[in-house]
Amino acid sequence: MANGGSILGEILAAKRRRIAAGEYTPARSEARPDGARFAAALSPSSLSKQILPVPPFLSEIKHRSPSAGLLLPDANSRIEDVARAYRRGGASALSVVVEQDFFGGDPSWLPRAKAASGLPVLMKDFVVDEVQLDFAAALGADAVLLIVSALDDETLLRLHGAARSRGLAVLVEAHDEAEIRRALAAGAEIVGVNARDLGTFSVDLPGMARLGTLLPPSVVRVAESGIRTRADVEVLEAAGYGAFLVGETLLRAADPARAIRELRGENTTEIKICGVTREEDVHTCMELGVDWIGLIFAEGSPRRVTPERGRLLRSVGNGNGGVKGFVAVFAGNSEAEIRDVIEHVRPDVIQVPGLPSPLPLLRKFSLVPALWHTIRVGWDDLTTASEQKADGLHFDTSVAGISGGTGRTFDWNLLAGVDRSRPLILAGGLRPENVANAVRRVRPDIVDVASGVESAPGIKDRAKIAAFVREVRGA
Repeated sequence: MANGGSILGEILAAKRRRIAAGEYTPARSEARPDGARFAAALSPSSLSKQILPVPPFLSEIKHRSPSAGLLLPDANSRIEDVARAYRRGGASALSVVVEQDFFGGDPSWLPRAKAASGLPVLMKDFVVDEVQLDFAAALGADAVLLIVSALDDETLLRLHGAARSRGLAVLVEAHDEAEIRRALAAGAEIVGVNARDLGTFSVDLPGMARLGTLLPPSVVRVAESGIRTRADVEVLEAAGYGAFLVGETLLRAADPARAIRELRGENTTEIKICGVTREEDVHTCMELGVDWIGLIFAEGSPRRVTPERGRLLRSVGNGNGGVKGFVAVFAGNSEAEIRDVIEHVRPDVIQVPGLPSPLPLLRKFSLVPALWHTIRVGWDDLTTASEQKADGLHFDTSVAGISGGTGRTFDWNLLAGVDRSRPLILAGGLRPENVANAVRRVRPDIVDVASGVESAPGIKDRAKIAAFVREVRGA
């Protein structure tokens, strides 16, 4: 173990001081590690459970690092949002960096991230003592990291066995061929190869690819650090890696969920499921990676919900897993009705018919962060779409007497000249059978479906939602 004088040596010295000061004394907790779930989430067998057969991603929450600097400003206030975005983007598990002195972490972030995402979680720290394993278990961690270069062979073997006896999975991190041999000798079942040298913090991605060929297929092979593009993922997949730990690339992205989808090789068009009326359908949307949930308050809609019902559905969505946002859909509502929904439901977006403009009314409400105008194709003049003062343009089929959910498409060619400086939301007759074609032809920012994934108005069909998401992601 050669770390004297290196950054790693300084980190380990600081860690031992904290242990000696009693900072890792575990609190009483009912939490129980589920190492088997963590291991399963990163294993090749997990691919059959996914919408598309793409490799598992272990997505990392990290405040800063000695090499990259600040990665997540105001981290303490953003843990839940990032964790939910990772879940929505398709992450299989989370890695939460809790090291305090060099990475600015906080152990309290781990249970928060786990509760917000519902995913299994790795406590990423520099583990040198068994007391840290008890601490991890009490936090609710499902796995811990053991760094080969930080431990001698005897300690590595002992800590690995101690972690497994506590029900924790173990990601054993190696940096070269000799460390891979040491990891396997210690009984490692999950081996991560880190492209970053912990002595200098430089990255060697081609070197990581070469090392991947040395790992036997009997272990879960995780590529760590330096992964920035889909091309990087493909190179490492070819070298035998079956899972990927990514942090910096996701944390620097404007939208972490979109960044995960890009690395997974998926289409990044967002998905809105509209006309949700039941809690179980909110849970389905969260589990399948839906981005937006539409709650309809429009007069005469068979999917209409009350403000009280909308508030309940929103509270479910802000729990385990989360979505990007809730959209309150209006048509023909009074000002009092709109005010009631805004105050009770607190939607992220208001969706209203674009003509006449609702702006004078909506300016009265300080809680409306975004506005989507619905352009009724077949009724509204599309040439005026660019004049709408909205955050997004929502195009739906116009059918007399029906407020959305018509189940009918329109001629998508009509959108060829529409202003694309704002998000374009495509609705109208979308269903699993035609949405991939719609995505390829229109290239919308968001696709919006209601009746196309239902068994009855307001009753969503899980299999149809799964098929819809699969078709969009694979388009």
